[in-house]
Amino acid sequence: MSHLLSLRFFITLLIMMVHYTVQADPTISKHIDIHHFSNLMSENSENTKIIDVRTSGEFHAGHLPDAMLIDFYAKNFVERIKALDKDTTYLLYCRTGNRSGQTLKLMRNLGFKATYNMKGGMNKWAPANYPVINP
Repeated sequence: MSHLLSLRFFITLLIMMVHYTVQADPTISKHIDIHHFSNLMSENSENTKIIDVRTSGEFHAGHLPDAMLIDFYAKNFVERIKALDKDTTYLLYCRTGNRSGQTLKLMRNLGFKATYNMKGGMNKWAPANYPVINP
């Protein structure tokens, strides 16, 4: 009888492991340094978009090449994020990494497949002489 209980336990455990493996979340949601961020930008995939979540004034004072602005403080911020394609890879940044870090969490919770936040934001990017589009 105990052999039968052990077998049942093993089968139940095996089924649970298969279930959770199949249900594993393929989501990538990472905080990365400026160098890794630059490498991801360089890949320049059509399936990769750069999002600046700073204000319009901050954006127009200098932003990353090909970045699109989605102002973190705008009333329609969440709606604009929700409207994005969840299968696209997003590179997020702001001034320090705080707003983009919060956006990373939001996007992960909304089911976006691949999002990356630049740690340190423009405060780290610009002094490292990475490309910035200035007015």
